[in-house]
Amino acid sequence: MRLIARFPNNKQASFLVDSLRNIGFDRRDMIISDLAEVQEFRTVDNAAREISFIKTERQGFDEIETFSSGIEGLKGEEGIIVAVKTPKHEASRVREIMEQSGAVEIIQD
Repeated sequence: MRLIARFPNNKQASFLVDSLRNIGFDRRDMIISDLAEVQEFRTVDNAAREISFIKTERQGFDEIETFSSGIEGLKGEEGIIVAVKTPKHEASRVREIMEQSGAVEIIQD
């Protein structure tokens, strides 16, 4: 299962990451992405040199898309998102920590 939280700023997102690490989650279980305006590049090679991006399953070659564009149900268009892979029995605890960290939106996918 995966929970995704949107935060208004990176300080709150960092607080969530630290809190999750303190209870035993590994950083590899998380994806962090900025919802800032997407930069435009002429080639995939130029983009790879300038930014790191996550290729989604829907993408083909020469297509650049942000991680957040593949998340259904995400309403906000600004901020930082943190996606956390969590066991089902930990989901309510992770959701509570997300809320305490200042998440303005939380979805499950």
